[in-house]
Amino acid sequence: MKSVKTAKDTVVEFESSPSRVRQIMESVGSKIGNVHFIKRSNGELRKMSYRLHVRNPKHIASPSGSTNRRQADLSNDTMTVYSTNDVVRDREGNIIGRGAYKRIPLDGVTRVVANGKVYEFQREGLVV
Repeated sequence: MKSVKTAKDTVVEFESSPSRVRQIMESVGSKIGNVHFIKRSNGELRKMSYRLHVRNPKHIASPSGSTNRRQADLSNDTMTVYSTNDVVRDREGNIIGRGAYKRIPLDGVTRVVANGKVYEFQREGLVV
């Protein structure tokens, strides 16, 4: 992994491993971070704000089987986070809150903003 510092608080990393991306994303702690990644299903660029360590959200159920989810995340190079972008509606269509659990493919991450620092990931074969 090679990294280059460009503008103030911006780091560009070349050929970073999924474990390095996971480490940077986890450095946010319980604060809000931002991630850009390429979706595996259709190759679309997705921009998302996320939080970690959300235990009992008010409007949605927490994912079950935390041990199995963690093993699945490690074996598939993914990370399950709480997305703060998604709107939650009631049966009548009224907005009652925000948030949903999403799984991020770590090998498709192109940019992470964590603790005021911007990390940009450049990989061979990753088209943005």
